[in-house]
Parts: sequence; C-alpha cells; structure tokens
Amino acid sequence: MPSRSILDRLKGGEVLVLDGGTGSELQRRGVDVNKGSTVERRPTTPHKYATTATPTVGSLGVWSAAANLDAPDVVRKIHEDYLDAGAEIVTSNNFYTSRSMMAVIGEEDRWVEYARRGGELAVEARNAVNPEAYVAGGFAPFKYSQDLRKEFEDVSGVLARAGVDFLLPEFLGGHLVLDSPIGDCVTAAEACAKTNLPVFLGICEVTEKGTMHRGESFAELVAALKGRRVDGILLMCSSPSEISASLPELRKAFDGPVGAYAEVGYDENPRFGSSPDEPFWLCGTYGITPEQYAGFAREWKEMGAQIIGGCCATGPEHIRAIRPVVKG
Repeated sequence: MPSRSILDRLKGGEVLVLDGGTGSELQRRGVDVNKGSTVERRPTTPHKYATTATPTVGSLGVWSAAANLDAPDVVRKIHEDYLDAGAEIVTSNNFYTSRSMMAVIGEEDRWVEYARRGGELAVEARNAVNPEAYVAGGFAPFKYSQDLRKEFEDVSGVLARAGVDFLLPEFLGGHLVLDSPIGDCVTAAEACAKTNLPVFLGICEVTEKGTMHRGESFAELVAALKGRRVDGILLMCSSPSEISASLPELRKAFDGPVGAYAEVGYDENPRFGSSPDEPFWLCGTYGITPEQYAGFAREWKEMGAQIIGGCCATGPEHIRAIRPVVKG
C-alpha cells in the first residue's frame, strides 16, 4: 500500500503517470479477447476512424475480462511491465467483469471471481514492483445491465475489498449509454461513493469541438455532478487530437484534478470469420509513434493534466516514452 494517498499527491501539484491499454496488450500477447464473440454477432456500425464497417464494443463478448482466470500470469505481467516502464498507476483488468457481461459467455455465476481476481492481480503486481504506485479499479458501463446503479455498486464493492486505491468508472459518456451520457456519470459517481474510496470518472469519445460525445458541454457535466463525490475527471478512449481539443474545456469547468489517456487505434481484420480463432480487431496505431504520443502528453501537461497515460493500443513503449515528459 502506498505511504501517501493519491489525493494528497495531486493536491500537492504532482503529475502522475498512468498505464496504457490492457485489453489490446493482452491481444498482442496472444490472449483471446474475443471470447464469447461470434461471426453472427458482427455489427455493421461504422467505427469513427474507419472507412469500412468495424465492430462496436458490444460485439466484443467480455473483451479482456475472461483473462483474469484464463490467463492471470499474462494479466499480472502486463501490469508489471507498465510499472517497469514508469507507470505510477495501473488499472485493474475489470472493464466488463459484471454479472450481466459475464453472462455473455455463460459465467454470470462466477462474475465475482473474475472481478475480484482482476483487482488482486493489479495489487499483486504493484506490491511486487513498486509499492508506492496506485491501483485504479477500472470498469465500464455494462451494455446488458438491467440495473446500472446496482452493478456499479456491486463491482466497485468487490474491487474495494480486493484492495484497489481508488475507483475509475470509465468509458462513460460515449456511445455505450444506458441512461444518458451525463446521467450515467452521475449514477457511477453515486454508486462508487458507497465504498468511501476516491472516485475518478473516465469520459470517453470526446470531440474536436471540445464537447462530450453527443454535444454536451463539460460545464453541464460538472453542474450535474455537483454534490456528488468526484475527485477527478479524466478524458479517455478518444484520439489524441480530440483530447487536446476537449481538455481545456474540462479544465475551465472543473476545479479538481483532470487527466488524459488517449487511444491510438485498431484496424479491422479483413480475414475475420475465416476461422473461429480470427480476431475482428487488430491492434493498430494510426501511425502514432510513442515519441509522437509523448508530444501529446507534453501538451496535456501544459493544459493542466495531472494524470497522463494511454488507452486502447498504447503499450509499455508509450508509457516509457511519456514518463520523462510527464515527470520532467
């Protein structure tokens, strides 16, 4: 366990390095992150960065969740590699470890095992490599949930008991909306507050216009969150340029710590469906090198970001590249 709370360090003006993508890194290392997906469920909604139809989040089965029990050594090693690369925060592998999501692969009765192990693996890696680092309990809205608030409460409670240092409900405000973009953020904040852990929100799919995905302003978001516990707001799973356009607007609206972790892309696999083992998303980078990503990190730091890392398709090489910029 770290000797200082993350909130103390942020209040002191420190800028901290977050890790990079986990699901994409599992895929790079040969783990099947499409478990539970089928050719028949392949969607036709165009991905915003592609010229051809590519899958949406809902078609990914349980994404990286199954790896917590199927490939725990790989999950732990990814956390360790990020810490070795200079990350001061690692995010638990809990994106879709809820009852409703685990039902996609028939494992709803074991969802607590998958969720708890995700938190434990990150804590084990932190304790082994850098006891002063922090573990974020990161999880997303659950596409098939009938009661989002209860599932947020359930998963955050499991992660709190697993020993995470703060909660990071993420992928909020984007296309995967159950109530409304802002309503889901409010629900997440209220549900997570019951653990008494710090709560940071991860807002995804922000725009070049400096707004949330559907055009909501960050001032509207912050106004709706008033009176709820929100210790920080991070922009995530958006292109680097979209985050650069939106971060100043968030900074103007929110007086707490802000941060950024961008995605650098996936490419559609033209061979998907040719065999049961073919993934339909392949890790890409949109041509953004780790060095170029470090340039964005420098920009975000100048804009006031205090937590900076990476999302989809970033790896330890990106975190190693941004470390001297973030801590310089």
